[in-house]
Amino acid sequence: MAKKVSEYKKDIVKALKAAGKYSGSLAPQIDSLAGALRALGMANDDIDDLETTTISTVSRYGNETLAPHPVFKIQKDAQDSVTRQMKALGLTATDLAGFDDDDPLAELTSKLSKTARKSARIIRPES
Repeated sequence: MAKKVSEYKKDIVKALKAAGKYSGSLAPQIDSLAGALRALGMANDDIDDLETTTISTVSRYGNETLAPHPVFKIQKDAQDSVTRQMKALGLTATDLAGFDDDDPLAELTSKLSKTARKSARIIRPES
């Protein structure tokens, strides 16, 4: 079952604060991302209940054809929106989901990110 928009908002704010990117002025962007995540979760829940990926439709001429189930368009639109909103906020999937401290890959990624940030701060004197 998909979480509520308010739950997504809390997760997003928490991730932004942890990344040092939170500002109250981001409220509309946070709302938009939370809504898109909710829509994506709901679409995924609907997809889990499907028996087939298509539906039968009847054209205006009376011909019966198969068409993709509409929930797949909703899912794709929500995925696109989530991707856009996360990019605009400077978040990654790991930022939102958090990560397990016991995961070696996550630990390595974290160390590399910290090293990259430190080296980016080094100011090299002009020669």
